[in-house]
Amino acid sequence: MGTEFTIKIDEPTLQRLRTEYGDLLSDMDTRLADYQWDSGETYSDLTLGDQFPLRLGGADFAEAVKLAKALDKVRKNLTGRFDTVYSNASNLYWGLQSLLADTDAVENLNQMTAEEFDEFIPTETTQGPGEGPTATGNGS
Repeated sequence: MGTEFTIKIDEPTLQRLRTEYGDLLSDMDTRLADYQWDSGETYSDLTLGDQFPLRLGGADFAEAVKLAKALDKVRKNLTGRFDTVYSNASNLYWGLQSLLADTDAVENLNQMTAEEFDEFIPTETTQGPGEGPTATGNGS
């Protein structure tokens, strides 16, 4: 049918990737934390998961109503993309963590196929943003 390729990945590569995905999750959690507007104790209540409170005029101001709806559509699209990236990074992080924790048991599988490798990577996680390995953020 086609040429078969073998991909060999060693333990340092898996550890580097786990660290990379852990750092990505940590960065995302940090960016989801409440934003401090000044050096005082004032924090914003804005989160990507909630509709932004806008006051652009009355309900009869059609352009403002359209702008608010368009902004909310962008916010929802960003939230969806953010959640997808967070889920995928979390799945990869925890899958690599599981694989590395079980290194001795799987050492003989260093010639495993992509399907066999896929068994170590979870297809979904119950964790959302802010609940990953760093759990410092508030989530979207």
